[in-house]
Amino acid sequence: MGSGTDMMALRRSALSSLADQPPDQPPDQPPLERRAPFAGWEIVLGEDLPAPVHPEAVGAELASALVDLLSRSGDPAGPGAALVSGVPRHFTLEQARTYHQALFRAVWEVFRRRTARGGEESDFRIKVGTISDGAIPIELYGTSWSFKRFHTDCDALLFSHLYGPVTGFTGGELQLIDMRPYLRQRSLRFDEVFEWSDELTDGRKPVLRADHCESALAECGTTVGALGPDRIVFVNNLPTAGVLHGVTPVAMTDPEGFHREYHRCSVKDLRLC
Repeated sequence: MGSGTDMMALRRSALSSLADQPPDQPPDQPPLERRAPFAGWEIVLGEDLPAPVHPEAVGAELASALVDLLSRSGDPAGPGAALVSGVPRHFTLEQARTYHQALFRAVWEVFRRRTARGGEESDFRIKVGTISDGAIPIELYGTSWSFKRFHTDCDALLFSHLYGPVTGFTGGELQLIDMRPYLRQRSLRFDEVFEWSDELTDGRKPVLRADHCESALAECGTTVGALGPDRIVFVNNLPTAGVLHGVTPVAMTDPEGFHREYHRCSVKDLRLC
């Protein structure tokens, strides 16, 4: 395979197959004892694990702990996402971006070794950049804003965001949904739940249909809140992960001072691009 269309086919097949997976917990287990979506997914620097001492120094214990949360093949499976908080206690925003990049590379190395994708380091490409809403190329994406409905990215296998600065608006709260139990309990396939995004790029994103958003979020999702430079979010975006992300509607309160910027790290498989 070698195009965005190939990755679209892979994601369609993988999301459809989630309906056939065995439950993470026994079906007769009382609902109140079942783990809430994304429970225990936050790690506080300096409390849960030792505080970082340098922007480019990432402890192996932290990288391993984050991959435990990101992995979906454990027993029990991890939530597929992870949140690192307490960042400003140790770094300025620029230092935090340096730390974010170093942390992502450390996490990816452990993640790559643990997942079925395997491969050599040269099979993958890590991309790092700062994205500003209102400045996204409209000729590629049809919009200059990154505010999206619930979706999974097309090419990224793993991604991480560090937001900031963020000013001049309300809303934009991050939301996550674990589609594994939702699809499994209803025996739903891709075409019954998803549609494709309308970007002008070669590879498009699976997007959750509007008639499933409310129920999927209520049963299998969480609203994280508006993220700033205090927290780093990681999301497992492998085709079989089944984790969707989106944001609540945004309302500008200061059009002249509006600023929503985020530092993004992601990795793609060169064998599928």
